[in-house]
Amino acid sequence: MSIRASFLAATAIAFVACAAPTFWVPEQPLQRPAVDRLGESSLRIRWPESFSSGAVVVYRGIDPSFINRSIALAVVEGQSVVLTDADDPNIRGSRRLYFELVPASGGASVVTAERRLPLACCDNFRDLGGYETRDGRTVRWNRLYRTSELSKLTRSDLEYLSQFDVKLVCDFRSDTERSARPDRTIDDEPEILDLPVNQEGVDPEGLRVKIRTGGLVALGLEQTMRDAYRAFVNDYSAEWTAMFQRLVREENLPTVVHCTAGKDRTGFASALVLLALGVPEETVFEDYLRTNYYQQDFFRFILRWIPLYSFFRTDPEDMLPLIEARREYLQVALDEMVARYGSVDAYLEQALGLDTGMRAKLEHHFLE
Repeated sequence: MSIRASFLAATAIAFVACAAPTFWVPEQPLQRPAVDRLGESSLRIRWPESFSSGAVVVYRGIDPSFINRSIALAVVEGQSVVLTDADDPNIRGSRRLYFELVPASGGASVVTAERRLPLACCDNFRDLGGYETRDGRTVRWNRLYRTSELSKLTRSDLEYLSQFDVKLVCDFRSDTERSARPDRTIDDEPEILDLPVNQEGVDPEGLRVKIRTGGLVALGLEQTMRDAYRAFVNDYSAEWTAMFQRLVREENLPTVVHCTAGKDRTGFASALVLLALGVPEETVFEDYLRTNYYQQDFFRFILRWIPLYSFFRTDPEDMLPLIEARREYLQVALDEMVARYGSVDAYLEQALGLDTGMRAKLEHHFLE
């Protein structure tokens, strides 16, 4: 490359870096105890002020049902603690850990774990456990995971996931998407259930063409996304029904649900399950919007390089309605359920077949 070409390329990259819109998502207010990995050998456990008026005792286990309460990892005054492999060598290891937090004042204890799994290539692979339902029960950990495509899982990712004994993978991608980027198979070869949701607005190949040609316009894209979420309600009942028919059978658990980006189709499917379990809508929105927080580094990368990828035909700002999980999108879907069926529960029963018996089976396997 000539000096002139190198200078022009460097100038273009610098221009793109400066021109890209800032994407930063603040952490949501803490509603329940949470575990976040800080590094290979450390993690942080936090809890809201309302959890305990005094000290909190922290215990650890390798299964949410069997916590070792013979040895306390920590006794903490305050609202958080950082644990390292000096406190427990297993923190550096490849086993997933579960923590029971016991208020010393005598309140109810809570079992929590890393919601986002520490994988190298999937920054939004997360557990839907730990959420409370309206009647005070809790969604079990290690029953349902949501993520983006599994095509880029590394060997270490696959080794880590092998401990969960995943039985079923529900893939909402189109045939074209699956052919272009086949999933890597998790150990023990879980059943793959193809449930293609081919909806304009979530088709990656069509979107790539629009990006390259400058065919994206932010206002039009916002409407496209709203239309896509209405279509999730109106046009894909068979796919969501098939998912629920598998989830009510214990031999299919744990299950992983995913699409390409793990945001829209996967976000809607995850919301359906949480709603069916009786998780409050506000908590469902909270889970849906966590994609923005977990993937903000990836979003910043995309926005920085879109101008070069499109030969400066696409403004990065026009990408925001596409890459963000927006509350209004999921709200459109819920409003459509109410408009057509009278309520979310009526939609679940009439459109997806989740009658009283099916709901009872789902709750039996997913709630404690």
